[in-house]
Amino acid sequence: MNPHIVRKKQFITQTQCDELNAWVNVAIQNKWLDLGRGENASWNMNSRLTTRQYGHRFVYPQIVHDVFAKITEALGLQDLDKSVAGGGRDGVVVSCTYANGDVYEHTDPMEGDCHVLRCNIMSQKTEDGAKLYIDGKHIDIEVGELHCYLPSDVKHYVTTAEGDTPRIMWMFGYQVSKKEFLNVKERFEDALATAN
Repeated sequence: MNPHIVRKKQFITQTQCDELNAWVNVAIQNKWLDLGRGENASWNMNSRLTTRQYGHRFVYPQIVHDVFAKITEALGLQDLDKSVAGGGRDGVVVSCTYANGDVYEHTDPMEGDCHVLRCNIMSQKTEDGAKLYIDGKHIDIEVGELHCYLPSDVKHYVTTAEGDTPRIMWMFGYQVSKKEFLNVKERFEDALATAN
């Protein structure tokens, strides 16, 4: 087990991923997703789009709130505040990364005295590239898999995307102490072990 990450494969179905992806396609047409930030010196300015700074332009559909509620229930996070500092809407950010897009290596800022807990789901995978690295280690994630970590505690980045299919990543955020995250991680791993 990676000490920095909580994972659950097939957390949401392909049908749910398709519904999320359909909303992203509409959102891009309506400019609800807009320019993101990457490090690739030759990257096309339209290679990574996000809702991070543009939450005032739209309202998320019910599927997004349903997935957030499922994450909250599964991890027992009902008493935590959703993370909205730094952008997004309702504690949720979505990004769509095209060929040549990436995410530069960084650590997210803390929110006051709280760490940011990101519970992410990739709803669409690119043909190649767009590999996630957390604390210098490659994390091979699958479509529909839930992966949660403290991006305010560890460096992370995504390599340059390749291919015709964009990578779509949904980020559901909470504010936690490091101790709360470790407790959540332990409870979730115990629940997964009991279920298997």
